[in-house]
This record gives sequence, structure tokens and C-alpha cells, in this order.
Amino acid sequence: MRKVVTALFIVCEGFNTPPFRALKKVLNPESNTLPKQHTSSFRARLLIGIFLFTTGVSLFGQTQADLGAGRKEIIVILDVSGSMRQESRFVNVQQYLEEEVIDGLLNNGDDFTLVTFGERVQERFSRTIVSAADRLSLKTDLRRLEPNEDFTDIGTAMEKLADILEDPGRAGTRRVILFITDGLNAPPRRSNYFGANISLDERFRTLGERISRGSWFFYVIGVGGETAAQDIAAIVPGAELQTTTSGLEGVDFASRLSQMEEDEQARAGEAYSLLTLQGLTNALQRLADDLGIPLPFLLAAFALLVLLLILLIVFLAKAFKGMELIITDGKETLKRKIPALGVVVLNSPEAILPSLGREQNQVLRIQRNFFALKVQIMDAAPIAELSPYKKTGTHPLRGVINLANGSQVRIRVR
Repeated sequence: MRKVVTALFIVCEGFNTPPFRALKKVLNPESNTLPKQHTSSFRARLLIGIFLFTTGVSLFGQTQADLGAGRKEIIVILDVSGSMRQESRFVNVQQYLEEEVIDGLLNNGDDFTLVTFGERVQERFSRTIVSAADRLSLKTDLRRLEPNEDFTDIGTAMEKLADILEDPGRAGTRRVILFITDGLNAPPRRSNYFGANISLDERFRTLGERISRGSWFFYVIGVGGETAAQDIAAIVPGAELQTTTSGLEGVDFASRLSQMEEDEQARAGEAYSLLTLQGLTNALQRLADDLGIPLPFLLAAFALLVLLLILLIVFLAKAFKGMELIITDGKETLKRKIPALGVVVLNSPEAILPSLGREQNQVLRIQRNFFALKVQIMDAAPIAELSPYKKTGTHPLRGVINLANGSQVRIRVR
């Protein structure tokens, strides 16, 4: 933080244009005149807070990216209908899950969940991997499964998956979904999705959106001939589809997931490198090359944009910051809050100075706009002849108004 502020001072000292003079006054309140110092410390605190906030958000986002890339939950939704026995489909799927998923993709700390569907939908097991023994246990449980059910209730399976993804007690990991089926939607008569068409039924569209929101990667495998895999992939935004033979030729789920994780880690590394001077320089150089402009020109444009943003924030903070007027004529002292675009009228039932006459005698209005305080003279009779406020109209606030009766109205801002 000290280096950043020092750098800003160095830049500001080297230039004396109005924007840089304004920035110097924000960072160096002692350089301001006394009437302006009441906002300088506020500005400085605001700028420092913005810097810490944006830096904290960047670091937090980086931490979350690293956490997500390092820990995941693979959820397998597996068809166990009787047709999966044909041509050793189920055996091949079991072997693929053991070798490519359990051994190849699961790291210590990852979760693995298996949901089967046929006539019924069941969450068979859900475990966190902490050792090789856990992988062996998963394989053992997987080998005990048999594809012996008479129906294929895809709707209820998708509903179960959506519920799992929306369970707050299971949040905190990246959800990777592998959906495997060899059939069409053919649920039992008691199912809520009996007779439903995946492509046309709005309930399936809603389930697809819920699943897409909760999953990081959704991969559908259609095994064999005609299946509902294409319809499932169509209703889940971002899903990837692979149709294959009973031997699972060409299934690239494991390689696609590995590549996505590597890409994510690379992006996280690039984001982290931006926190270093060299990383930021390299990123800006690449951007300059892409835009076809010299790096110094890009740096100047970037610095100007940052400066304009800072000045805009300072301006808005000043414009909307609460302000208190202290008005006195030596006999009476008034304290009035004046918001942005606000007005204080003297005299009025809310603000009366005896030296200005009676309550109904409206002599002046103090107006606040986005840039300054102005004084509008409505009745010049009480004003001294030599006062710059003698003429009716709007004047800049000078702090002291001399009256014809020899007294003074003093106006201060706090």
C-alpha cells in the first residue's frame, strides 16, 4: 500500500495539470487551503478504502478459484435398466468408471456420488476420498451393482440430481456431472414423468436450468442406438454430448475434464501473476500487441482512465457528503444541515437571524449544488452599500456578509 501511494505522489509531483493538482490535494491534505481541508481526510480515507477493497476482492476471487480448481465432486447418474446388460454395456461402464474416473480423476479431498435410475431412483453412495482405501471401497460397491430394472425414469433422475446440486449442505465444491444412459425416457406409470416428452415438457426445461446453475461441467453419454442423451444435453445449457457404442469408444469425458481443470488452473495462475509488477507488465504488453498500439501509449491511456475514475469517485463523494452550515450574526448562531442540491433560507420559520429582520423577511438563500455553495440575495436592503452582495442575484459564498446596520453575518462550513 505504501508503494502505491508513494508512486502516486511521484506521478503527481511530476505534473501540475488541474487533474494531478486535484489528486495531490486528496493525498496531501496539508497542501489545501483551510476551507477545503474538511473534505481532504475523508477523500484520502475513501481512496485508501477503495484500494483495499478492490485488492481484497481480487485476492478473494483468486482464493476461490484455487479452491474450486483443487476440490471437486463427481456425480455419476447411471442407468441400471435391463437393457444395459446388452453387449456388456454395463460391464464396460463399470470398467470405465473404475479406471478413468475413480483412479484417473479423483484426488484426495474430492467427493464421489453415484445415483442410479431405472424403475427407482436411488443415491447409492456419496464419499469423500482421503486415501487409496476409499477408492478401493468405491470400486467394490460399484461392482455390486446390477442393471436389472424394468423402466428408465430419466425425469425423476434429473429431479434428484437438481435437488443434490441445490442442497446447501453439500456446497463448496465444483460439481462435475456424468450422465449415462442407453435408453429413452420410459418411467413406470406411478412416476410424475410418465408419458412426458423431454423435448416438449416444460418441467424438463426447468430441471435443465437448475442443473446447469449448479454444475461446473455436465457430460452426457448415450450408449448404443436410440437414446435420450441428445434430448438431455439439449435442455441443460452448456452440456456436452457423446454418443458411443456399447464398448464406449470415443468417450473423452476424462480427458475433457482434465483439460478444463488445467485451463482453469492456468487462468488462475495468470490472474495471480497480475498481482506482481512483472505479471501486470506482461499482461499489458499482450494487450498492447493485440490492439496494435505501443505499450507506452496503452499505459498512458490506462493511467488516465484510472485517474478519471479516482476523480469521479472523489467528486461524487464530495457532492453527496453531508455538510453542516454554521451561521451567526453575533447574537444568534444557527446550525443547519444542507444536503446536495439543498437550500437554507434566511429568514424563514426554520432559520431566523435577528439582524436580518422579521421572520417573513427573506433576505438570502444559501444554495448547494454539485460544485459549490452559492448565496442568492433576494432583498438587498439589509446589505451594506459597499458589500459585494449588495446587488440581488446569485453570488459565490465568501463567508462574511456585511449588513447596513453594522453587524455581520458569518457563514462557515463543517
